[in-house]
Amino acid sequence: MFEKIQKEWLSNIQKDLLSGFVVGLSVIPETAGFAIMVGLDVGVAFYTTFYMAFVLSFFGARKAMISAAAGSVALILVGVVKNYGLEYAGVATLMAGVLQILLGYLKIGNLLRFIPQSVMYGFVNALGILLLMEQFKFLQNQNLGVFILLFIGILIIYLFPLITKKIPSNLICILAISAIALIFDTHAPNLGSIEQGVSGFHFIIIPKNLDFKIMIGLLPYALSLALVGTIESLLTAKTLDIILKDGVSDKNKETKAQGLGNIISGLLGGMTGCALVGQSIINAKSGARTRLSTFFAGFSLMVLILVFNEYVVKIPIVAVVAVMVMISFTTFNFQSVINIKKIKPYDTLNMLLVVAVVLYTHNLAIGVVVGVLVNALWIKSKGIA
Repeated sequence: MFEKIQKEWLSNIQKDLLSGFVVGLSVIPETAGFAIMVGLDVGVAFYTTFYMAFVLSFFGARKAMISAAAGSVALILVGVVKNYGLEYAGVATLMAGVLQILLGYLKIGNLLRFIPQSVMYGFVNALGILLLMEQFKFLQNQNLGVFILLFIGILIIYLFPLITKKIPSNLICILAISAIALIFDTHAPNLGSIEQGVSGFHFIIIPKNLDFKIMIGLLPYALSLALVGTIESLLTAKTLDIILKDGVSDKNKETKAQGLGNIISGLLGGMTGCALVGQSIINAKSGARTRLSTFFAGFSLMVLILVFNEYVVKIPIVAVVAVMVMISFTTFNFQSVINIKKIKPYDTLNMLLVVAVVLYTHNLAIGVVVGVLVNALWIKSKGIA
């Protein structure tokens, strides 16, 4: 027992703590952006990240992976809030968690290999486009100063790594834009101006109007949250398997752990979460190897938020939008477009089909299902021919 704890928690303490702290810092602006996108208080995203980090560090299958409030599932929650209200985001998250545990027992992880590359390209490209589109609503009816701050923020994000990569450029963007907005008094809306939703650490508030009919109406959203969150998490786990070269993680166990994390998040007033591929890769490439890094990432974030909360609420929303614009561009796989002539025409068409379906339905799960079915029909028709 002690040897297992030593191996999975205490075998790489210094690098795990340092990497976990850096990741904890870096997810602050990103997760805040996801909460704003849904219409929730930014504290909801921060607490969600802590819940997911805590649960996954103990029960997850893929060591050193980072799970938090995420853009792919946030996009689905936008629909929940729009059609049912803010108070139903937690209910949908709770339902999604239950479905993920069920998917884990049904061994959905074994089906990962059946998702073709063209569908995955379509998935990430559509996700990048949707994330970018969601930022436009924060720029409506804003003054010129806000757009100047946005431009400066994007420049900082892309140019600061030329100076050093040891400090996340999105954090420098947040600090710099906040300072500029304060010094020049730009009157840019800040995170404190968002008064929707309630921060975490409270049990789920059951909506008064919740009944069986509404539960049935929420079921498609919950299923989409479960599928999209699972797909992104398992792909992230697969990526870390390759990077860390410490064995193939149990994808079905990971699915169940993600589900448990979302149940806890839903019960304690959080939003839906899943693995973040960008932060997970940063964590792994920064030297993280054990569960300690996952736990410390969430712990660091909560300490920073609780200690410096009065400063966090003063961050201009446009600074977070700049970070989200960067995330949308890094999510989009430009290589799949650049190498389009080298890809089989059918794969290109299937990728474009997935993107089109997702943009039309605003549902990543539907796009993936359609892409997989079309690919299966194509393979079958070729076999018959």
